[in-house]
Amino acid sequence: MDVKNAFLHGELDREIYMNQPMGFQSQGHPEYVCKLRKALYRLKQAPRACGYSVTPANSSLFIKANGGKLAIVLVYVDDLIITGDDVEEICRTKENLSVRFEMKELGQLKHFLGLEVDRTHEGIFLYQKNMPKIC
Repeated sequence: MDVKNAFLHGELDREIYMNQPMGFQSQGHPEYVCKLRKALYRLKQAPRACGYSVTPANSSLFIKANGGKLAIVLVYVDDLIITGDDVEEICRTKENLSVRFEMKELGQLKHFLGLEVDRTHEGIFLYQKNMPKIC
């Protein structure tokens, strides 16, 4: 799925302050800080604002458990790869995210970062057929 401004609209679960952005400093008050009203892109609170937990291994990989069903969301720039262990939970995740964010369905994942993705009844397979071979 393609997301316009992913995680930019999430509410924060606590007060967060930041330094004044360059070019927008208050005249005569360089010591002032800004209180954030919404989650910033890549701010660690942003996915939490949507009910997801960031994984310790990868700050772009988010997990949400709902009644024993798992939804996994991988964020890459403005694209999402959504998967899980239950088709209904995956659909529910897409619906919930679509309510919060302007999204476009891109269909079944076929390619990602130079990998070819192939789904069969046996599982999901990744290939690197187009990668140059090292001799």
